[in-house]
Amino acid sequence: MYSKDELTEYLSKSQLCALPQSASRMIELAKDPSHGPKEYAEPISADLGLSTQVLRFVNSSFFGFRHKITSLPMALTLASVRTIRNFVFWNGLFAVLPNPQCGPFSVKKLFQDALRRAVFARVVAERFTEYDSDEAFMCALLQDMAIPILAKKWGNEYADMIQKSNTQQVRLSTLERDRMGWDHAEAGEILTINWGLGEFVGNAVSQHVNNFFTDNDSSEPSLVGITALSALLPKVQDRQWFENIAFVDGYRKMFGPKLAELPEILKIADDDGERLISLVNLGTAPKRFKEHWDNTLKNLTLTNSAPPETVEDQLEKYFTQLIGAGESK
Repeated sequence: MYSKDELTEYLSKSQLCALPQSASRMIELAKDPSHGPKEYAEPISADLGLSTQVLRFVNSSFFGFRHKITSLPMALTLASVRTIRNFVFWNGLFAVLPNPQCGPFSVKKLFQDALRRAVFARVVAERFTEYDSDEAFMCALLQDMAIPILAKKWGNEYADMIQKSNTQQVRLSTLERDRMGWDHAEAGEILTINWGLGEFVGNAVSQHVNNFFTDNDSSEPSLVGITALSALLPKVQDRQWFENIAFVDGYRKMFGPKLAELPEILKIADDDGERLISLVNLGTAPKRFKEHWDNTLKNLTLTNSAPPETVEDQLEKYFTQLIGAGESK
């Protein structure tokens, strides 16, 4: 095992943990709420490559604006400062994350997962809560960002743990705590603090691997809960969704009987996630969230002609039985 002090020292001093200047500047500007499009446009304009990427992002199908956006101030106004700030951050972060040769680990797949989960978090926050959907996006995005940095330092250990996590359907965090003495969620919290992202983001990242829903009979929607829920979504490499029942349990506890809306939410997350993934040339996920959901329901026959509340009742009864059966084991 390795001490928490050793982990903290590594994450605080390693050059691998340094953010690109553009991302750091966005964080600094965000500390003053009076800053607007003019202030944010200045550091972006100073980097021709970044300016091009931001305009490409705003003119992508992710937004669907009818007219082409040709200036940064206009982009920041129409797409919102927070959305552009987040784009600069995650685009810059992906550019500097290491891609260690560590068994089955792939930083490309990790970032595909991160963007898909982040979009899902944004959608549910926007639909069901009063939380800022861009902040929910950031919390979910960062939940696993410590993994490539840790794998670069402790390659042999992580090659073995990632292999076991993939083949044995056990969470990486469980293996980390047994072998390392801490997990990537704790490491992620240290990184977010070092990056100046604030306690809400750090708290969500630190708790996303905990038994957040198992330990609570009911849960008010929160950034922590939304991030933990997104962590239960299938990874791009998963052929089966082995945490599907835990996901539904958490979803119901936070949002109540709204399972009939879930297929639409997953489809939006699929579509928007694919748009963002294509912007950074990461390819496509081999299996969409909606496909995993359909496979989850393959043994359930819904009455297509039934009114929505009847379909909802069928879904609730189905998952109540599944979750109850799992808890009784």
